[in-house]
Amino acid sequence: MRIEDRLTESVSKLRSRSRTDEIVERFLLIGGAVLLIGGFVAIVIGWFGASHTGYVFEQIPYMLSGGLLGLALVFAGGSFYFAYWLTRMVKENRESREEANKAFRAMNEMAELLAAVLRDEDAVSGAAAGNGQAFVATQGGTMFHRPDCAVVAGRRDLRKVSGEEPEMEACRLCNPTPASQQVTA
Repeated sequence: MRIEDRLTESVSKLRSRSRTDEIVERFLLIGGAVLLIGGFVAIVIGWFGASHTGYVFEQIPYMLSGGLLGLALVFAGGSFYFAYWLTRMVKENRESREEANKAFRAMNEMAELLAAVLRDEDAVSGAAAGNGQAFVATQGGTMFHRPDCAVVAGRRDLRKVSGEEPEMEACRLCNPTPASQQVTA
């Protein structure tokens, strides 16, 4: 297992959502609604009580208990709603980031697979050329090519050559290497 996979697995275990996270989220939503409604009700009751008396000393308790308490409840409810909104944003951000990471990992795996296929094709064509399989050249040509070279592709006037003839030189496009010039590791 690659170290990136182990790290991703460990981090995903750390931030897994539990039942308590859902309970907290629901509490923030319901608590915010109750506090907002309670705050507005307290403000209306305070206004109603203050408006039905003509004496200032009787209006002050309504203003304190109804107005200021109601205002505090409205702010607290708004804060609860804001906290709920933030938790939803964080949750959606994590989900989209996980989806993007999955897509990125899939893209990397496809790129690695494509690179492996291309390496295998190069190894097969190089092994075929290096294992004594003949190169090709045109009838009067002085360059030898791999059979899949773009210069000689589709031509019918080709002859097989070994690539070790002294008068022949290697094509610069397909760069075939005769068996005698290959370096063994």
